[in-house]
Amino acid sequence: MKRIAFVFALLISVSAVSAQKPAKDLPVPDLPIDERTNLVTYQDVVKQEGTPAVLYERAMKWVKNYYKNTAEVVKKADEEHHTIEMRSSVRIFSKQKDGTMLPKNVVYYNFKLECRDNRYRYTITNFNEKAASAAPIENWFKTDSPYWSPSQYEFLNQIDEQIKALINSLEDGMYPEEVWEDEW
Repeated sequence: MKRIAFVFALLISVSAVSAQKPAKDLPVPDLPIDERTNLVTYQDVVKQEGTPAVLYERAMKWVKNYYKNTAEVVKKADEEHHTIEMRSSVRIFSKQKDGTMLPKNVVYYNFKLECRDNRYRYTITNFNEKAASAAPIENWFKTDSPYWSPSQYEFLNQIDEQIKALINSLEDGMYPEEVWEDEW
């Protein structure tokens, strides 16, 4: 009886694996990889008028508006050097057969903002899936791994979309507020 159950389980797993699309048939997610560290890294220097102190103040205001749990997210806020270091997360969802999306897990990332005269730089890197030990998302690109599945490409795309939305929000939040005068 155990042998029959084992053979049945083996057949199901083989059919599930063969039903997945081969990696060569799937487009590789286009996430930025740092050549030096080989980590997924979003980094850019954005020109924005303002002194380091003014840009730092805008950045802190944006952080407080964007994140609900600012006290947990901000790991270091250095007003003297105009830098903010954060640790936050994005959620990834797995798609069910009926098309519904169910929460799968959380992916943590490091986020650093640095302000200088008329520019600021953001660096978002060190993405790790929540697990018993660090599980870097860079492993999800390794299609030759026995643990790889096509859903990992979908997870990478979800992360990319959420981080790009975060960057757009940051860039919008770093513009100076319009001063409106009520001239009546």
